[in-house]
Amino acid sequence: MTSPTPPPAAHTLWTVARICRALNHTVLERRFLTDLTHAPEPEVMSVFTTWRKIAATIEQHAPSEARLDDLALPAPLQSPTPEGQ
Repeated sequence: MTSPTPPPAAHTLWTVARICRALNHTVLERRFLTDLTHAPEPEVMSVFTTWRKIAATIEQHAPSEARLDDLALPAPLQSPTPEGQ
């Protein structure tokens, strides 16, 4: 009988909270959350993945204080227009 595979270590899993912590800047956190909450359902995972990559880059370079200006941020999403307008 084999033992079950242990779950991945918590530090390897990306969550919305971890992305916000890694972004480490209020403007970036707000932009990420706005993009994520305004994305149409088919694009939610793409938005999450894009920001996860940005957060991972910041996290990877945190000791050397990566310049945020050098990161390619995603273009802002267009807010959906309310129906009936």
